[in-house]
Amino acid sequence: MPKDQLVKGKAGTARVKPIKNLGKNEEGKLVQAQTVKYPDKSTLTNRFKDGKLVASDYNPRKMKVKKAKKLKKTRIPRKLKKVKVPEYTSPPVSAPDEDDLKELAKRERIAANKKKKKKLKIKLPKSKRNKRPKRRKTKNLVTGKYNYTQ
Repeated sequence: MPKDQLVKGKAGTARVKPIKNLGKNEEGKLVQAQTVKYPDKSTLTNRFKDGKLVASDYNPRKMKVKKAKKLKKTRIPRKLKKVKVPEYTSPPVSAPDEDDLKELAKRERIAANKKKKKKLKIKLPKSKRNKRPKRRKTKNLVTGKYNYTQ
């Protein structure tokens, strides 16, 4: 089978496939097809009937399928099994011992001795920057009146 012919163009080099003889039609004329493959992966197919161009089809390259974004699923926590609640009886409360009383007294003493930090209060003078700038007046020499500008 003959090789493809390379043809240089603006976009790059195109491959021209050799002409295929498809056979004869009812009228007895020879039917041929020629394919040109462009570098941008598009194809042009020319059909000939008895050496004269009858039709040509242009097939552009296949578009890349855009992947759809996955939708975010809200995570549903798994259902917990129903379990019997354990029965619990708390131990009887005993009267405070000497050691417990000493510990309580110690904690109260520490809490009482903690000094609160004094916050310093400094009065800052009010700044005059917050005031709006005074409007200036300039005398208009033509009319004799004053023009006020910010």
